[in-house]
Amino acid sequence: MTLPKIGITMGDPTGIGPEIIVKALSMKEPFEACRPIVFGDRAVLSKAIQMQNLSTTLEVIEKIPENGYLPQKIFLHPFSRLEVTSLRFGQPDRACGEAMVKYIEEAVKWVRSGKLDAITTCPINKQAMNAAGYFFPGHTELLAHLVGASSVAMMFLGSRWKIVLVTTHLPLKDVSRWITTNRILSTIRLTDEGMKEYLGIPHPKIAVLGLNPHCGEGGLLGEEEKKEILPAIAEAKSLGMDVEGPFPADSFFDLSGRCDFHVVVSMYHDQGLIPIKMLDFKEAVNFTLGLPFIRTSVDHGTAYDIAGKGLADPSNLVKAILTAANLSKLKINY
Repeated sequence: MTLPKIGITMGDPTGIGPEIIVKALSMKEPFEACRPIVFGDRAVLSKAIQMQNLSTTLEVIEKIPENGYLPQKIFLHPFSRLEVTSLRFGQPDRACGEAMVKYIEEAVKWVRSGKLDAITTCPINKQAMNAAGYFFPGHTELLAHLVGASSVAMMFLGSRWKIVLVTTHLPLKDVSRWITTNRILSTIRLTDEGMKEYLGIPHPKIAVLGLNPHCGEGGLLGEEEKKEILPAIAEAKSLGMDVEGPFPADSFFDLSGRCDFHVVVSMYHDQGLIPIKMLDFKEAVNFTLGLPFIRTSVDHGTAYDIAGKGLADPSNLVKAILTAANLSKLKINY
C-alpha cells in the first residue's frame, strides 16, 4: 500500500516546533504510517538537530520524492532563510512571524494541488503573526482565509472524547455575543458531516453543551440556551441529525459515567479543552473541520518555558502525524 504524503509545517522558529520535528522524524513510527515532508527553515532545523545530538540529516527538495523516506532523514522544503544566530528562544520577531505564515501558505498550496494528502502543523505565535501583518487570531482562522472556507471548526480527537468548539480564540467577555443559532447550527452540521466523512460513523450521536451555569436555570443565569442553543438543536433535529442537549458542562464530563455520544459540541475554548487535555494531553489531536483538505495539529503551544532546553516531548506531534495519515486513508467521498 502506498503511504500518504504528509506536509509538516515548522511553526514558530523560536518555540519547540523545530525540536519536536527533528525528534519525531528520528523515530520509526511516523515513517511506518506516512511519507513526511517538512516546510521550514534549514538553519533552524540544523541547529535543533545539533542541540539534540541527533544523527538526523536534512535533504533539501524542490519537488516531493516518491521514495527514500527513512527515520533520521528529513526531506525539507525550505521557505525562509532566518539568521539563526540572532534568534532567541521565546522571542519571535517580525521575520519569524512572516516565516510561520509562509510555511502554512506553501503547505496549503501543495495539499490543494494534490501533491500532499494532508498537513500537520506545529504551534505558532499569534502575536508575531499579527505583527507581521497577518491579522488572524490563530491557525484555524488563517487556514479558513487561505481557502475561502465560509465556516470551519476545531475538533479535538481524544481517546475518550471528541470535542468540537463553537467559538475558538476569543476573550471570554466576547463569547456570549458569538453564541448564535446560526453559528451553533453550522458547528453541529460540520460535526455531523465530519464524523461521517472522516471517521466513518454513519449516524453520529451529538451532545451539545450549554453556555451558562446549569444551562441558565430557565433564564435566571442567562438566556443563551433558550434563545440560541435550543433553536439550533431543534433545527438540527429537523434536518435529520441526532442531537441532544443542552447539557450542563460542569457535570457532563463525568469519567465514572457512560458516554452515550460520539462527539460533544462545546460553546467555548476552555469549556471543551480543559476536560480533554486533563485526560489526554499527549494523545489529543486538533483536527480542522470545514477545510477542503485534512489538517491536524498538536494540542499544545510553543512552550517557550522549555524551548531550547531539550525537554520537549514529540509524542503529541507523532500522534498528530499518525492521525493525519489515518484520516487520509479513512476519508469517505473526500
